[in-house]
Amino acid sequence: MWEIAGQVVLASVMLFFLYFALASVFEHEGRAFRRSGLFFIIIGLGNVFIYMLPDGIQKAVFAALSISSVIFVLGVLISQKPRSSQIIKAKPRRIDERDVIFARFEYHPGSERYKEYYRTHPERKTRDDTIRKLPDILTSFHRNKSPELFPLASAEFDFLEHQLTAVDGTVEEDRTTFTAEKNSELIKRTLSRLGADVSGICELDPSFLYSHVGRGPEKFGSKIDLNHKYAVVFALEMDYAWVAAAPKAPVIVETAKKYVEAAKISIIAADYIRRLGYPARAHIAGSNYQAVLPPLGWQAGLGEMGRMGILVTFKYGPRARLGLITTDLPLIPDRPEVRGILDFCERCKKCAINCPGKAIPVGPRIVENGIEKWVIDREACYEFWRRAGTDCATCLYVCPYSKPVNFFHDAVRFVSAQSRSAQGIFIRGDDLFYGRSPRPRKNPS
Repeated sequence: MWEIAGQVVLASVMLFFLYFALASVFEHEGRAFRRSGLFFIIIGLGNVFIYMLPDGIQKAVFAALSISSVIFVLGVLISQKPRSSQIIKAKPRRIDERDVIFARFEYHPGSERYKEYYRTHPERKTRDDTIRKLPDILTSFHRNKSPELFPLASAEFDFLEHQLTAVDGTVEEDRTTFTAEKNSELIKRTLSRLGADVSGICELDPSFLYSHVGRGPEKFGSKIDLNHKYAVVFALEMDYAWVAAAPKAPVIVETAKKYVEAAKISIIAADYIRRLGYPARAHIAGSNYQAVLPPLGWQAGLGEMGRMGILVTFKYGPRARLGLITTDLPLIPDRPEVRGILDFCERCKKCAINCPGKAIPVGPRIVENGIEKWVIDREACYEFWRRAGTDCATCLYVCPYSKPVNFFHDAVRFVSAQSRSAQGIFIRGDDLFYGRSPRPRKNPS
């Protein structure tokens, strides 16, 4: 029995690496293909060698392989399950959007807005002014790096700005009377039909609303009063090949493309809800968010907050862009889930090691604004954006959770949620087959 089991184990391992090699071909992962192919050949040769051994020794080797495999699998299965969860130590204060780095860099030196902001925030002036000396992203300074792609990204972002006044509108007086369960199913199905890849619902926590307007068509500095009860959060998968070119031009084209798609989906879905007789507002990229999306995505059960400071979705990792609709339509909230991402991030650190701006911490989580999390150096991150001329996204590319969706990578994600021992194996395996510091790919054709 043990001999047959050992033969099955060896054949299964060979088939695993063969599948891995073939999948790597389709994913255009040269290093992973070469190394998994080498493992397949070595194990195949080892199998041939075993069959050349005397019958008694051959049986003993197969039995040892079988027993070792059972011990290994049992060790993985009985190891501690990842259980670290998002911890909120105290009620977070609402962030003033005027303090957000994207708003601050719209304050032009010499303007009254610039003078007023840095009069009240002098601690930020020196570093911000240093960054201002660098050319902005998508400007003519960077255009020669990719004269065919940078104009496209600019056109996409300009399109977004033209949608800012379409985020809200008149509510129909004739209100539908579906149940909350029916409404939830209806909205998720509608979002999927419009193009959302995944979606979730949570109660709208006022702590994650901005306190004052810092960008957009609303009056600068005006107080944000958004009293909707629910937040509907959805995610769009970013194309892996375009993200893999990070930090070069393709990644910002893909970012802008997904923001445009998210704007289209959220504007139409919000209008749909208003036609059902309930208030609803779309929150879109460009200058029209009134809420902080990543923590709402966590509360809606789409993922967990990772080391890089953004939502790591369960299906696509951080390789996704979020959309948001807030509404009073009666809905059934989803719940945050724990699937081991925080435990994985504690040990992996791949995004921090590869961050070109050294903006992602390698140390433990700290408490910021009542939330225990990894706090990135936002200024260092944005400074590299301006040096690169794009929104970088190196961290999105190198994250093991960002791998393409297929049976192999989905299985790794699933097992990672069940076993800390498996997480350690997968972290080392990702380094071995994909590299501790993966190189950016060439621009996709």
